[in-house]
Amino acid sequence: MRSGQRSTTSSETPTLKSRSTLLESGGALLALAWVNVALHAAGLAAAWIGLRQGSTVIPLAERMAYLANQPPAWQWGWGIWMLCALALVSYMAALRRRLSGDPLAAQLALVFTTAGMAVDLLCDVLQIQVLPLAAASQPGVFVAFERLAFTGGLTVANGLYTVGLLLMNLCLRSVARTPSRMVGWVAVVSGFALATAGLVPSPLLLQTATGLTIGAYSLWTVLVARDLP
Repeated sequence: MRSGQRSTTSSETPTLKSRSTLLESGGALLALAWVNVALHAAGLAAAWIGLRQGSTVIPLAERMAYLANQPPAWQWGWGIWMLCALALVSYMAALRRRLSGDPLAAQLALVFTTAGMAVDLLCDVLQIQVLPLAAASQPGVFVAFERLAFTGGLTVANGLYTVGLLLMNLCLRSVARTPSRMVGWVAVVSGFALATAGLVPSPLLLQTATGLTIGAYSLWTVLVARDLP
């Protein structure tokens, strides 16, 4: 019995070590970066194909009529963005583990991005489940829920994400190259602009800041993953 226990332990130990090594390796971080790129690209495509018709860039009566039919593209589109939120926090958690010394700023970055994800997921659920029902009721009811989901997702969630990205980018001064950090600052500035778009009724600001923020963030994840030793 003892010899059997020793054999099992010895056979399992390399597997556990290999899994730990994989989680801490640059390969895992780079894989998460490309997952972020793929999901955010899919999210932008979904935003154009299925979400734009129900967004504030479309007149109220038209978007209410669109959402009242509960289009599958609307539900699937927001489902993709929910996956984007999970991928973002997963990347930040993996990046924090790669930084030596576990700096306080990296810990706070993960806290802020996790808080942003919580708000984001709640607002996405409102978009999927509540707005189509509200669209079949009075315009005042619809607009109230729409503003809650819209401002919560853009201003609160993206604001928290952006603060987290800012803090994490500060932690990379000694480990990431200048171009990577510069792309990070572009994502930070455009991220705050996107958060502002949740308060300012400007379709131009919304669309410009969305594309720039998602593009810069996606590029930042790949560049940082490649820079880290």
